[in-house]
Amino acid sequence: MAVAGGAAGCVGGGEVVATVQRSVSVRPGQGWIEELPDVSDPGGAIRYRAKADRPFDVYFFASEESLMFYDTYTDGNEPALTPKGDGDVGANAEEVAEDAYVAESRDGGARQPIDDAGPYYFVVDHSGYREENPPRSEQPSPLDVFVDLTVTRRKLI
Repeated sequence: MAVAGGAAGCVGGGEVVATVQRSVSVRPGQGWIEELPDVSDPGGAIRYRAKADRPFDVYFFASEESLMFYDTYTDGNEPALTPKGDGDVGANAEEVAEDAYVAESRDGGARQPIDDAGPYYFVVDHSGYREENPPRSEQPSPLDVFVDLTVTRRKLI
């Protein structure tokens, strides 16, 4: 079940402002998008781990403009740009076992600082955006991904 917004608790000196812990289904040629609250003042961090049985990508866009280019692509049009988003947060899923692929925040799922002002968009991609992990067959099936995501805001002292 997803829980977003409001103070959901504290983690390592920060206030949890958004969590997602659930399976999501991503249609071929699309992405699953979660809008996250702005934590730029006083600062924050993101931690995630996403797991599926096929390759996929995770993008973290820190602007509506970057997301617009992504949406243009998944709508079947040619975007003027294909920004990768925040490369320190996004990841390509790596094969960890036979039929098990994981994308996670750096250092084994550790919290990563978020430096940009929001809003933020966390995307699990099954479209082949940027040609990194396109769906593998002529008639691909939806991608089922378990997403474990936490966004925290630093506490003011």
